[in-house]
This record gives sequence, C-alpha cells and structure tokens, in this order.
Amino acid sequence: MAEDKLSVLQLNPGDIIFAEGDAGDAAYIVESGMVEISKSSGHGASLMLATIKAGELFGEMALIDSSPRMAAARAIGKTRVIVIPKAAFGKLLGKTDVVIRTILTTVMDRLRQQTQRNIKNTL
Repeated sequence: MAEDKLSVLQLNPGDIIFAEGDAGDAAYIVESGMVEISKSSGHGASLMLATIKAGELFGEMALIDSSPRMAAARAIGKTRVIVIPKAAFGKLLGKTDVVIRTILTTVMDRLRQQTQRNIKNTL
C-alpha cells in the first residue's frame, strides 16, 4: 500500500510542513536542514517552541494521540525530511504491547497539557 510507505520531501526555506490545528497525517525525520516548530498566540505573536535538526523526529504527537497539531512546522533553509505516514506509524504502534501504547498515550496527553500551560504563561 502506498499510504504506508515512507517517502522523502524536499523543502525550500519557509515552506510550511503543517499548520497548527491540522490533522496529524504523518510524522517526520529531518534528513538534512532544520525545521522550526512554533505556536501562534492568536494575537499576532508567535512563540518558537523548538528547532529540529538532522536525525530528529517531529510531528509524532498527533499520530500517537490523534489530536490536531498543537503547533506549526516550517523549513529553515533547504531541508529534506523523511515522511512517515499515519498508516505506517499505526502499523508499528499496533504491534506494540497495549500497556506500552497506554503509557505512550498518557505521556503525550500530559506533555500536551504542560506545553499548553507553558505557552499560555509565555504568550
């Protein structure tokens, strides 16, 4: 199936990978370049949450807990990412023990809550 195969995405500076609120349809590994993760205040301000470098994963939270994207991701400079579609991620997660899946989902929920509190206090 094509929807569960990994692919590579070439990005130019400023290209948006996903927007805040988007459905999580993939996770990504930066092969080269960098990606900025940022959150909007809703009042025109933006808070940079992280800079993702080569070898690092991002976008996984929305795949683990099926929540909308809590932040936006955009390429900083020329960037190449490996795309891990939701179907491929789901197959791997489905092979994981139910206890581990429950722990992972709980950790993601707590991380989202803490991040939201931190952002609210910062913006």
